[in-house]
Amino acid sequence: MEPEIRSFSVKKFLTSIKNKLEDTPNVWVHGVITQITEKGNMVYMSIADFNEGDVKPEATLPLSCYAGRFAIIKSKAENCPTPFKIKEQLKVCFLVKADVYIPFGKLQGNILDIDPVYTLGELAVTRAAILKRLALEGLLDKNKNLELADIPLQVGLITGEKTAAFKDFTTRLAASPFKFSVTTEYARMQGNETEASVIAAMEKLLQNKELDVICIVRGGGSKTDLNYFDSEALCRAVANCPIPVFTGIGHEIDKSLLDEVAYQSCITPTDCAKRLVERATESWNRMVEAAKEISDQARNMLVENRRTLASYGSSLQQKVSSRLLQEKTLFAKFSTSLQKDVQFIVKNEVNRIDRNEEGLRQGSRKILDLEKTRFELFQAKVNSADPQNVIAKGYTLTLDSNGKFIRNANQLKAGDVVTTRFKDGTVESVVR
Repeated sequence: MEPEIRSFSVKKFLTSIKNKLEDTPNVWVHGVITQITEKGNMVYMSIADFNEGDVKPEATLPLSCYAGRFAIIKSKAENCPTPFKIKEQLKVCFLVKADVYIPFGKLQGNILDIDPVYTLGELAVTRAAILKRLALEGLLDKNKNLELADIPLQVGLITGEKTAAFKDFTTRLAASPFKFSVTTEYARMQGNETEASVIAAMEKLLQNKELDVICIVRGGGSKTDLNYFDSEALCRAVANCPIPVFTGIGHEIDKSLLDEVAYQSCITPTDCAKRLVERATESWNRMVEAAKEISDQARNMLVENRRTLASYGSSLQQKVSSRLLQEKTLFAKFSTSLQKDVQFIVKNEVNRIDRNEEGLRQGSRKILDLEKTRFELFQAKVNSADPQNVIAKGYTLTLDSNGKFIRNANQLKAGDVVTTRFKDGTVESVVR
């Protein structure tokens, strides 16, 4: 015969389960914190298991804790040799008592204690894993290998707004003898927004192509605040920054991962500013020393050159004096020779002129006689060609009515009147 199945109300059923859970021993449960909410005197939290490479939780457990107990647990975590803050994405191990929240029928656990050794081990493993990845990708020294300006006067500053870190940093720069120009972008320097806020501020500063260096500074505070600067994304942003990055975070000796990838890590904001001033001072001193060395070398060179010029001047003066003496001697020789040559040439020219004068005198007479003889010959020829002389020899000249000579009979026709000129007169005739 089957046993009788009893019927319960929902509340009674859940109360029965709750009573059964009272006998369940407390256990240590570890997982990743996915949510934390503080509400009144209670703190609500969820932890979950994840498969590697998967962002979807494999199993989730809701937890609750009274605010007073949670304050004790937080203090325990923050006062460890290596302190940490209880926050989302942190791996933790809590001592949990199983319970049921009857109004919602929700299975949950009540947090009784924390095992900080587990979390510290996980933090160390996580930190070491990040550091190893950065090292394998060559990011630990990438920013350190950049060239820093000799006098880095154009400074980009990332810090909290209205903080002592800002005042300490800028006051130290202002007190230096150099004119630093600081461009500031404010960011959240603690809490879950640190990573995104600092990266955004860095991206804004990199729009200014004149910057020589970027400084990330924050003042002292809880040791747990350093955990926010172990962010892998933030480390990568600094490592890949195209200009040198200085960090001056807190007052602690311990370094964050951000300090490991920065060009220069400093212990405080004041120390960060001090390093910039020292860099500028060293460069200035080197420049002054170089200028002094150049001045000394130039002065020594001028002295040596003066000696050399004086030696060259004395030598040149001697050579010029010797050359002038030689030239004067040559000039005297040339003058004497030229004088003799001129006298000789003048004498020859005088003799030539005398000869030409005599030749001109004799030649002109001969020319006149020759021309007179030629003239007489021309005159005789002209006279012999004179018609009057021809007529005188017994010849006649026959002219037509126009006075033109008639040399042929065909020039005449019957009736023409012609004139015949004789030695002693003329006769007119009519042609038949």
